[in-house]
Amino acid sequence: MRTLVLALGMVVLVTAGCSPAGPPQVTEVTATPRPASAAPSQLPPTATSAPLTGPRATAAALSGMVTLNAPTQAPTDNVGIVTQACDVVRESYVRGDFNGVDWEGICEDYVARAAGIGSDEELYGLLDALIDELNDEHSRFVRPDRFAAEFGLPSDQPGTPGTGIYLWPAREDQHLYMWQVCAFGAAAEAGLVRGDIIQSIYGQQVLRGSDGFDPALYRQAMYGDGTGGSVELTVLTGPGAPPRDIELELGPWGGCEGWFYGVLSEAPRIGYLRVPDFDGNAGTEIRDLIEEMEQDGALEGLIVDVRHNPGGNSDESIGVFTEGVFGTQGVLREDRGRQIWRIRGPVDWNETTPVVVLTDGSSHSAAEYFAIAMQLSGRATIVGMPTAGNTEGIVGFSLPRGLLIRLAISSLELPDGSSIEGSGVQPDVRVPLGMWGLRQSPDGQLQAALELLTAEAGG
Repeated sequence: MRTLVLALGMVVLVTAGCSPAGPPQVTEVTATPRPASAAPSQLPPTATSAPLTGPRATAAALSGMVTLNAPTQAPTDNVGIVTQACDVVRESYVRGDFNGVDWEGICEDYVARAAGIGSDEELYGLLDALIDELNDEHSRFVRPDRFAAEFGLPSDQPGTPGTGIYLWPAREDQHLYMWQVCAFGAAAEAGLVRGDIIQSIYGQQVLRGSDGFDPALYRQAMYGDGTGGSVELTVLTGPGAPPRDIELELGPWGGCEGWFYGVLSEAPRIGYLRVPDFDGNAGTEIRDLIEEMEQDGALEGLIVDVRHNPGGNSDESIGVFTEGVFGTQGVLREDRGRQIWRIRGPVDWNETTPVVVLTDGSSHSAAEYFAIAMQLSGRATIVGMPTAGNTEGIVGFSLPRGLLIRLAISSLELPDGSSIEGSGVQPDVRVPLGMWGLRQSPDGQLQAALELLTAEAGG
C-alpha cells in the first residue's frame, strides 16, 4: 500500500550539523519533542497493491532464492544425509576456517552418531546441532515443521484473525514497542498507537533477554496463543500513564504500513519516503514516488526511511541516487575469487539534492547495503541507530527426503577491507529513540532528520 503523507507545516527546529568528509563522525542527538498540535495529517491511502513487509517480505525473499542441490548425491539413509550436509558446508560455506571450528572432526563425530539414530525427529535434531556448530546466526537446518515459518507464515497472510499490531523489535530496543498499529483492527479500535509499550501478554511479563525478546511470546500479541478468540495485554500508552489492561478480540485487520511518501515541509521543500523492503521493483517505485513529490516543485531535501526494512536487493534503488564501487562480495576463502560490488550509472534522479537515510537495528541485509553505499559515496547522511549487521548472503541447499540447509555463502567487504557484518552501518548522527521517542509525531529520529535537512537548506 502506498500512502500519501501530507505536509507537517511550520515548526521551530534545532540545528544539527552535517558530518565532514572522510570517516563518519558520530554525533549524539536528543530530538526535540514535537508539539501535539503540529502532528502530521494523513490522507486516505492510494489504492495500489500492498507490498510485503516485515517477516512476510523476508519470507518472500527467501522463497525467491535459488535452492541448489547438494554437490554430492549421498544415499537417503541417515548417515548419507548427514554426510551430505557436511559436504555442503565443506564446499560452499562462506568462511574457509569455518569460524575456527574443526569441521572435519565435527563431521566425523556427527556421521558416527547418525548411525545410531532411529527416528526422523532424532535426525532433525542432529542436523540442527550440526549446523549450529558453525556458530553462525544466518546458517540453519530447516526442519519440515518449520517450512511454513521459513517461507511465509500462514498467520501473516491476509484473512488470518489478528489484533492489528505489528511487532518486530530492533536490536537496540529495551522495551517491546508497537512498531505499527494497523489502521483497521482491534488495536486501533482500542486507541492503541505506534510507540505504545507492551508490558505483559496473557499475564506473562515481557522481558528482554540476552538475545532480545522472545518471538514466540510477542507473536501472541499479534495472533493470539491459539486457545481463544482474544489477546490479553498490559500496555503503557505514554509518559506518566498508568499501565492499562486490555483485551483485544482477534478478527479482521488491515491498512498496515507499506510505502509512505509525501512532502513534510514546503519551505524548504523536504520529501519523505518510507521503503518497507527492497523486494521486486523497489527502485522503480522510488523513482516514481520522487517524481510524484516533485510535481509541484523540486525537492530541496529527501528523507529515505529504511528502518525495519528486512532487505531484498537494493542495487537498483542505490542507482537512483549514486554510482560507484563499494566493495566486494563473495566467499572469504583464499582459493576463491570475489566479485566487485559496483553500482553502474547513470544515476536515475540526481547526485546533488541532500538526502538523509533513516536506519535502525531492524534495517537488515539489502537495507544495510543501501545505507552503506549512500554513506560511502557521500550521497546521504545516515541518521538513527546502527543497522542489524546482517549482511551475509544465504542460499538453500536441498537434501534427500525434502530436507533443506540454508547456508551463508557470501559476505560484503568494503573498499578498505573492513566488514559491517555484526556491527552494522554506523550512523553519522546517532539518535536513540528513548522510551517514548517512537510515540511522538513525528518520531524522534524522523524529527532529527527533518531538522538536519532544514538546517542544511538554510531554513
